[in-house]
Amino acid sequence: MNTDHVYDLVHNRNCQEAKRWYEDAEAERWSQNPAGWKLIGGLIGACFAVAGQESQWRTVTDAYAAIRNQPNGDCKYVAGRRTLEQLAEFRIAHPKGKVRVRPASRSVQACPPGIKGMTPETAAPEESVYVHGTWPSEVTIHLDGQPVPVVPAENFPLCCHNTNVKFKVPKDTPDGQVRVTLRTRTITLDAGLLTISRS
Repeated sequence: MNTDHVYDLVHNRNCQEAKRWYEDAEAERWSQNPAGWKLIGGLIGACFAVAGQESQWRTVTDAYAAIRNQPNGDCKYVAGRRTLEQLAEFRIAHPKGKVRVRPASRSVQACPPGIKGMTPETAAPEESVYVHGTWPSEVTIHLDGQPVPVVPAENFPLCCHNTNVKFKVPKDTPDGQVRVTLRTRTITLDAGLLTISRS
């Protein structure tokens, strides 16, 4: 488990599920990335606070106080910290104020989408293949334009940052090369050519 998946849940306003993942995080993960997890805790508090749970504002301001002097991190950390800063400072300045969260434009993303790689690059029918990368929402997988089922991977959520997606090569796929693409509601990502070989 990493902070990326929990961040995505908060981004999608799935507060309760984000809280469950957050609480299930093992202590060793906290020790590896304390600022990241503190940020996530603050954003989960904000998720509940803007929905009307006033007591959660304390979580927001406490989390921001803890990471105020830690501005650097990956793209999601920087974007999340900026959001937490704006919420915390508004709340401190306006204790009785109300916050309304407006969804960002689909063109606004904390992390640019892209494919990092595909393993293996040669596979036989019914073998598993992984595509690694970042995408803005859950994807569907296509071989030469034809959809193939996504296989859930226990350790990798289907969305969105620095994750993997897994599929099995259909058993009737002929030998040769096929182009692998990932599609979301808004974009298509080219993962490159996969060589199919039964030898």
